[in-house]
Amino acid sequence: MIIGAIASPAALAAGAHAHGVARLDVAVDGATITLRLGSPLDSLLGFERAPRNDAERGQVRAMAQALRAGNPFVPSAAARCRLDRIELASPVLAPDLLGGSNAAPSGQAAGDHAELDGTFVFRCEDAGALRGIDVMLFDYFKRLRQVDAQLAGPKGQSAIKLTARSRQIRW
Repeated sequence: MIIGAIASPAALAAGAHAHGVARLDVAVDGATITLRLGSPLDSLLGFERAPRNDAERGQVRAMAQALRAGNPFVPSAAARCRLDRIELASPVLAPDLLGGSNAAPSGQAAGDHAELDGTFVFRCEDAGALRGIDVMLFDYFKRLRQVDAQLAGPKGQSAIKLTARSRQIRW
């Protein structure tokens, strides 16, 4: 599978931590699309520590809901892709905050410069019709200014900087 060629979110977390900037690795392997998202919590929540009150706990729940139930990633419609699996890991994602979700706290304490790592796996019925993916994260997270994306797909590897005005990854 191609995903091995792309750095894991944990490895990416060791890189530069820039508020307003997220990292996205996209691997296309036949009918499977695997996306790995790494983002400073500040870009998604506006803070990078454990939530201190009900309002902040609500923001954490809303973030997790947007990533799980929203459409942060939209593959080509003709490919008829369905979301198969989501995994979210962050020090702020405690099951008691999220109603027993599949979120797993990472080993990092929710202190300065905390991150969210997410994995999203799609299975597509018509892989031949798969032409790309629209990254809709900017609609959900207004503090997010840029997504640095890397693609390993049918035409090789490439990198692209996505913004609210330019949010499509095509292959």
